[in-house]
Amino acid sequence: MKHKKGKSKILKIIMGSTTGMVVMGLVILIPVLMVLDFFGANITDNYVENNMDYADMYKETLNKAIKAGYGYVPLNRILYFYLEDDKLSFYDIYRDNIDLEDNRLKEISEVCTLPKYKIYDGCKEIDKDQVDEIQNKPFSPPVDFSKVTVTSFFMEERIVFGKQDVHSAWDLAGGNKTPVKAVCDGTIKKVSFPFKENVTDKNGGGGNQIYLECPVDDDVTYTVIYAHLYPGTSKVREGQSVKTGDELAGIGTTGYSTGPHLHYQVKYNGDNVDGMSLIDFSDKKPPFTPGYNPGGFTPLEPYNPNPNFPRP
Repeated sequence: MKHKKGKSKILKIIMGSTTGMVVMGLVILIPVLMVLDFFGANITDNYVENNMDYADMYKETLNKAIKAGYGYVPLNRILYFYLEDDKLSFYDIYRDNIDLEDNRLKEISEVCTLPKYKIYDGCKEIDKDQVDEIQNKPFSPPVDFSKVTVTSFFMEERIVFGKQDVHSAWDLAGGNKTPVKAVCDGTIKKVSFPFKENVTDKNGGGGNQIYLECPVDDDVTYTVIYAHLYPGTSKVREGQSVKTGDELAGIGTTGYSTGPHLHYQVKYNGDNVDGMSLIDFSDKKPPFTPGYNPGGFTPLEPYNPNPNFPRP
């Protein structure tokens, strides 16, 4: 499919929080939401409408980048540059948009100082829907990313069991019983494990689930939903306080699931937000740090947890 140049083509790039589910297919209404706290702006839901044409390429890039140790770059940001020149590499754009000092998404104005991008119209007049703030990252990873593969991203348009939908969360595929962890210091609000067998049930919704309440400060509290969990693996009870990194349960395939994976969903004030944008990837320890060489020695061959993805 051939795409015209310019930011107005085909895709409408939006920043906002979900206020409605899919109505008659792919109609989504989103208002702008920016939560401010003492760390800075916490922009939780950059996403792209009509993203099916780019979904596979984005997921391949995302998995390659995160397994190589890079932080998270939303599709919104990659397409901002790719739609100016579709000869650009998704992966190169991804890396150019990560600040290697703290492994966070760079401000768009900083990326636009790079020679390869500053010539583009989008950098001569930056769209207001692009992140140009220091972002809060209050969460730790819900699972060891070296052991999982992203199979669906926030607001991805996809087909599951022959039906089209827009996904309100992230799907992280991994082996059965792969540990699922608390992303924050918080309180377990719900533990529901009605499924005793680790099998798909198309009428079973999220299957076995745990809800974790995460207070960021006095004004901001997120609810994290872990779904499709393996039967009998829950290590927590309702009302229990947990610490960041505590094991909660294991990955499974209970409920409306196509295979073993963690459904990682985050809500704020009842609205779905981009849970990946809240994760702090700054703990860059070997072997996941790109170019890690603390003593100036000749570096060893970097660890590559997934040989199917070439090293950068």
